[in-house]
Amino acid sequence: MKTLQLYLSDLKELLRNKEFVFARTCLKEISPIDLADGWDLFTSDERVAVFRLSTRQKAMQLFEELDPPQQVELVGSLQKEDAAELLQDLDPSETGRMVRGLPAPLMRQLIGIMKKGGQESVQKYLQFPPESVGALMRGRFVTVEPRWTTKQALERVQMSTRLRRIDETHLDTVMVLDADGRLHGVVGLKSLVVAPREMEVRDLMEPNPQTLSPEMDQEEAVKLFTRYKLKSAPVLQADGRLLGVVVYRDIFQVASEEVEEDFAKMAGIGPLLGSATGFERALKRLPWLVITCIGGIGVSYIVHHFEATLAKVIALAAFSPLIAGMGGNVGSQTATIVVRGMATGDIQEGQEWAEILKEMWVGLLLGVAYGLTTGLLSYLFYGATSGWQFSFVVGFAMLVSMTTASTMASVVPFLLRRFGVDPATAAGPMITTITDLLSNLVYFSLATYLLIKT
Repeated sequence: MKTLQLYLSDLKELLRNKEFVFARTCLKEISPIDLADGWDLFTSDERVAVFRLSTRQKAMQLFEELDPPQQVELVGSLQKEDAAELLQDLDPSETGRMVRGLPAPLMRQLIGIMKKGGQESVQKYLQFPPESVGALMRGRFVTVEPRWTTKQALERVQMSTRLRRIDETHLDTVMVLDADGRLHGVVGLKSLVVAPREMEVRDLMEPNPQTLSPEMDQEEAVKLFTRYKLKSAPVLQADGRLLGVVVYRDIFQVASEEVEEDFAKMAGIGPLLGSATGFERALKRLPWLVITCIGGIGVSYIVHHFEATLAKVIALAAFSPLIAGMGGNVGSQTATIVVRGMATGDIQEGQEWAEILKEMWVGLLLGVAYGLTTGLLSYLFYGATSGWQFSFVVGFAMLVSMTTASTMASVVPFLLRRFGVDPATAAGPMITTITDLLSNLVYFSLATYLLIKT
């Protein structure tokens, strides 16, 4: 973006004066990613000029970096022949993602610009749900046959890949298919390059790669890529025929979006709202804050019930926020770890109890450490007036608060998932509420028993 800012005024002046030769030279110094980030700084006519003056490779990269609404606007601004060529050069999956969700008339208009073969390819992607692997897979890859030599395979790679589409074609792994289009294995392009020229592909390929089905949810694909450290994965029909390839770059984008969405949900706002108004954001957060508010009312009732205890030992008020706050912090940390583990597949089915026991043990250890620390500090501050019993109450309440918070934060996400509720959305408010209620109840009950009745 800094590079674009350096050249922006000069570039705009060159475009305004129609000095396109110098403008083309200027564009060579600017990354397509920076152009996409600063796309709103250009007028509609300037955007078309920037796109047309960029080299084909940079223009394609720029187009991919734009948001779908910007892509649609740019396609609509181009001449029909240029738009058709652009859409034809794109991977059909990219075009499918661009037109998906558009109003039906606009979708038909964009698809109608394409040639017949391209239209059929895009329709293949649109038949799958937007969150499925079928909507994510790429359709440009290289295929070879098992009996071919590496020399023949490399010739196939060279002859079947156009230079202008090299960024759109998956070349890291080559698909090994039989005559019926069924997958036999995959072989890395690096292996083909360094292997003996007469060596057969079937002796070099990996025969049992991890594969995906087009109906699989994209989140499940993310878990597989994470677990097996995949760079790509073939997508197969039920009969073993190859449909497409999912690559790490697209999986990484899905994973990033999922992480952002989960953090937004844990903040109580659901999916990120972008340009939503303040009223809409407040309305989105309102339901989950009700849970926290009810918990706060419950805590107020507990404090009210123990007013007599608090009046006689006023020092109790000094440590109540600390005990509840430490429990809430531990609960938030544990919930984040568990929800992330569930999302990434680090916590597999059947591992729930092991995870719960582990987090319970963590909470207990932290509770002991902080309980001893706060107990000692409370004795230094109030030991002379309230005695050792007060310090025990503070330390034990801290232990209970942190252990309970960690335990509940590990249990609640699994329970929510069991009942079909998104853990990222509901776990935070529920854990905070339960922890505040229990920690304050234990704190004041124990104080009443040890400091007042004894």
